[in-house]
Amino acid sequence: MTRGRAAAAGLSALALLAGLVWLGTIFAAERAGAFAAQHSRRVTLTQFVRQALARELEAAWRAAGPATQAAEGDPLLPAEDLLLVVGGEQRLPRRWQHRPGDGTPALDRLKLLRPDGPELATDDPVWGQRLALRAAFFTALAAGDAEAQARTFRALLTHRLRFVVPADHDLPAFIALLQAFTAQGRPDRATLRGVLRDGLDDGQGDRLRGVQRDLLRRRDRFTQADFAGLSDAVSALSVAAGVEVDDFEARAAEAPAPPVTPLGPIDGPSSVGGRWVVDRDGPDAVRGVAVDRAGWADGLTERMRAGGLLGPREGVDLDAAEPAPGPVPLGRVPFRLRLPDATAAERAADRAFRLKIALLAVTAALVLALLALALTAHRRRQRLLDLKDGFIRTVSHELRTPLASIRAMAETLERRLAGEPKARDYPTRIVRDVDGLGHLVENILSFNRLDHGRWVLKPEPVALAEVLAWAQDEVTRHAPRPVEWSVTGPAVTLDADATLLQLVCLNLARNACHYSDRTPIRLAWAVARQGSGVTVSLTDNGRGIAPEALPHVFTAFYRAAQPTSARGSGLGLALCQQVMALHGGRIEVAQTSAEGTTVALHFPAAAVRG
Repeated sequence: MTRGRAAAAGLSALALLAGLVWLGTIFAAERAGAFAAQHSRRVTLTQFVRQALARELEAAWRAAGPATQAAEGDPLLPAEDLLLVVGGEQRLPRRWQHRPGDGTPALDRLKLLRPDGPELATDDPVWGQRLALRAAFFTALAAGDAEAQARTFRALLTHRLRFVVPADHDLPAFIALLQAFTAQGRPDRATLRGVLRDGLDDGQGDRLRGVQRDLLRRRDRFTQADFAGLSDAVSALSVAAGVEVDDFEARAAEAPAPPVTPLGPIDGPSSVGGRWVVDRDGPDAVRGVAVDRAGWADGLTERMRAGGLLGPREGVDLDAAEPAPGPVPLGRVPFRLRLPDATAAERAADRAFRLKIALLAVTAALVLALLALALTAHRRRQRLLDLKDGFIRTVSHELRTPLASIRAMAETLERRLAGEPKARDYPTRIVRDVDGLGHLVENILSFNRLDHGRWVLKPEPVALAEVLAWAQDEVTRHAPRPVEWSVTGPAVTLDADATLLQLVCLNLARNACHYSDRTPIRLAWAVARQGSGVTVSLTDNGRGIAPEALPHVFTAFYRAAQPTSARGSGLGLALCQQVMALHGGRIEVAQTSAEGTTVALHFPAAAVRG
């Protein structure tokens, strides 16, 4: 190790010791402040929950105002979670009652008021008028006179709006009339919808309520049996007319609500009975909304957890009994914070301090050990790389001379033994194999120089056609089978290193020949301009590349599983990738299948001349 490295290591050790001392003081301060921090957290969370609870419960009360107003005026709307007390009378939730008794006078009257029922007599002039209009309508219905039906039906609606008839007479009569109308006539659907549900305006500022709402609002005028029968009849009429009926049936089946706990004096938003949030809504009115205390607590807990205020095991409970009956101001609604982690954190403070000090010592030892190991590993790696580099250069250079000699002797044999049948093609094959081995050696040397950044790029104008012609000559002379070579596309001049460009084209062509079993071997080059750049692609008719090998084909020394006749070092495509990167371009396998492979070279605009 050099003196500089030794000095750096010493300074690092001193800095580490100073840092450990500094961390020790910090850990001591953490231990001293642990209990104070947990106490402060409890106080802060208590204030936060109290304010958030009061704010959100009051917001729920305000949000329920429109629903309360709507439910008071519309008996079809649900009201079991809404509270409205006016002048001491509970209007919501609805506390309706049926008329006492088990009889069915309204249903009996409904049967009598059907078209086939007997003629009824009465001393009440208003009811008599209603019966007369009913008789006229049934006469028009029997005669099939649509105009008379419409006229008498409007007259009946106007009479219902102008004159009050007891509910146990009015509703059975009107329901019987609607049953006959829908069974024998053709009532207008819009009118029928208004009559059954939405109500009708008379054009003079008055409005006739729909039968669904009218029956619900006047349910206390009927016995339970009468109300159930009339409700079934209205539901059947609504279904036949295509009018909504689910909410009507739900309200008709509701049980009367129990009385709300006596409210007592209300002075601002308050909680009552552990369920209601209430406040005054005028001089003699109190309005409220039911709150799911457990649900609100769970929601507040989740929001606080999401905001990082509570841990996974911590939470807020609102199910504690209220301190006294009657209204409780929202700012004093009891709750409980579950903070099991706080006590555990306080108990863990001392243990954490001791553990941290021990960890500091271990950390110091590990850092020093890792520093020593890193320096040793770096030195060994550098030495290994130097040895590898020197070995590759030495072996490759030493191989060049004997390969050149073997090639010269093989060419001499080829010339002298030309025409000798016994010599066959052995000299030619020797030359071809020597050239292949020379190409492999050249690839290794070039890859080593590129990998270590020792290749100085020498860009110059290079005609792509000349490079491809040179590669064609090299490949066709030594290919194992005949080669069909084609080049299409415009003439292109590249600003590139000619030697490297030749190396790329030769490697791609030789790879295509090695991995092709077909005769002839087809190598189709295509040149195309892509915007301001140029793409050069080579398509062969080889056996293709397996899908599992595609991610690795540009990795140095990688060779996919192929027949043993395909030779090589696994450096060809890795070398091509480095050359393209050196020119600011890229290489990719554009397409591959059992019918062949297309490899594309993409040159940027900076590498294109003209």
